[in-house]
Amino acid sequence: MEKEEVGKTLKRALRFYSTLQTEDGFWPGDYGGPLFLLPSLVIGLWVTGAVNAVLTPEHQSEMRRYVFNHQNEDGGWGLHIEGPSTMFGTAMSYVTLRLLGEDIDSGDGAMQKARKWILDRGGATSIPSWGKLWLSVLGVYEWSGMKAIPPEIWLLPYFVPLHPGMFSLFLIRSKSNMWYHILIYMI
Repeated sequence: MEKEEVGKTLKRALRFYSTLQTEDGFWPGDYGGPLFLLPSLVIGLWVTGAVNAVLTPEHQSEMRRYVFNHQNEDGGWGLHIEGPSTMFGTAMSYVTLRLLGEDIDSGDGAMQKARKWILDRGGATSIPSWGKLWLSVLGVYEWSGMKAIPPEIWLLPYFVPLHPGMFSLFLIRSKSNMWYHILIYMI
């Protein structure tokens, strides 16, 4: 490929992406499939006391609408918007709605259906570790209920198959905060 062709291609790419850029400088993109991202944001804002500072009432209303729109007929939510109901998806979506101002009687019975879905399956104690972490951060699940992942595991030689560096980046990023929180809890 000639240098001139590369230059033309780069200019076309820049022109294309500049048309997608919003006035305030970012490029919006839909990553709406996973239902576990929104709860993390809302819980993080809630524990820092920043929900109303960061999210306008209109944003909160649209977030609630989005979550309600993806509720399954059985009352639960999946890991993704089209997935079957899971304890993780249901508990996290239910908590998100509660933090955004929904009470048990709101949502035309949707909140009651969600609560029933959770209770019919033994409660949120069967939620996976990532959910337990967020519920512990909120103070609604005991830290002692978390499965401890010792931070010393990072000291293992890299060639050991259990070394965290051998795991996917997603797994490392999503679990590393657990090591920190568990360590802080133990101190």
